[in-house]
Amino acid sequence: MRIREFQKQFEQIAPQAIAWKGDNIGLLLGRESDTIKNILVALDLTMDVAEEAAKKKANCIITHHPLLFHPLKNITADSRVGELILFLTENRINLYAAHTNLDSVKWGVNFSLAQSLGLTNVEILSPLNGSLTQIVVFVPHDHVEVVANAMHEAGAGMFTKYDQCSFRGEGIGTFRGLNDAKPFLGKVGKHERVQEVRLEILVENWKTSSVISAMVKAHPYEEVAYDILPLLNRNTEYGLGAIGDIPKKIPQNKFFELVKKTLGVRALKYSGTSNMIGRVAVCGGSGSECIADAVSRKADVMVTADLKYHTFQDFEKKILLVDAGHYETEHVVLPVLAAKIQEMFKRNNHSGKVYITKHSTNPVHIF
Repeated sequence: MRIREFQKQFEQIAPQAIAWKGDNIGLLLGRESDTIKNILVALDLTMDVAEEAAKKKANCIITHHPLLFHPLKNITADSRVGELILFLTENRINLYAAHTNLDSVKWGVNFSLAQSLGLTNVEILSPLNGSLTQIVVFVPHDHVEVVANAMHEAGAGMFTKYDQCSFRGEGIGTFRGLNDAKPFLGKVGKHERVQEVRLEILVENWKTSSVISAMVKAHPYEEVAYDILPLLNRNTEYGLGAIGDIPKKIPQNKFFELVKKTLGVRALKYSGTSNMIGRVAVCGGSGSECIADAVSRKADVMVTADLKYHTFQDFEKKILLVDAGHYETEHVVLPVLAAKIQEMFKRNNHSGKVYITKHSTNPVHIF
């Protein structure tokens, strides 16, 4: 399995298009033509991780946090990033990053965090905005199923827990073929009236091009009439954070102990109070932007990281906030990520192994 094949398949389950604008994800260093031997997954790239990959003959490292975020003026061993790049290139190790796209899928960072805390009825906390499009196409009645099926197979018509969703309305289409036209129905130069179906299907923005290609290929008309309409609906399949329920409400202190034990945290920072915890919001890493959604959705507590002093202050009377640490709230995704990649290897009959780093890449320590 080559890097380019891995990238194409991985981005079907964690699309690049759902990442934050400006996020640096995908293949950061290496050759798309390289054949993958083994893969090592880690939250961050450190020299310990890079050396571990070399020892395990893993020629691809997948990290959550991108090593490269800002333009480099030079690549030398005088800087941490430069030294790592030199080591990877000298050992021909590829580097791939899955960052905010891994945060925003239902199997990623936040759902892994929710699952580790034992939450049920888990949903996206802050659904993605501006990611949906409606495609409207006009099809002769006898061909509507063929065109619809082609669009569905290309990824259109997914809606929450359903697929193959569409709306169909009957109507009359009119046209007149001119000069060298080759109409599927009717004759050149004659005004035609045809029974047609207005077919409307929802699609994520990043699938639009492939869906339109499939639609045009399946459509019988020489010229296909269609509309592309951007939607303001929130996409409940992708987004930041997660929210769910503890099966049986527990006291605040007992919830704190659960978080510490589950995530391996020695100490928690918190503000606010909640006598009994039942509804829990989480956002791995820096999740301040999701707090308002947690409040509006009646969460008793929100577990996240990197909270500022004034953020604690602003929400003190509205919700119990728990800062459990950036690394601590994200490392739970590594076994899930490794399992997803191993499934991909199995589907492709690839014999490579997927390792989870043995090193903690957390730069923050508590005395």
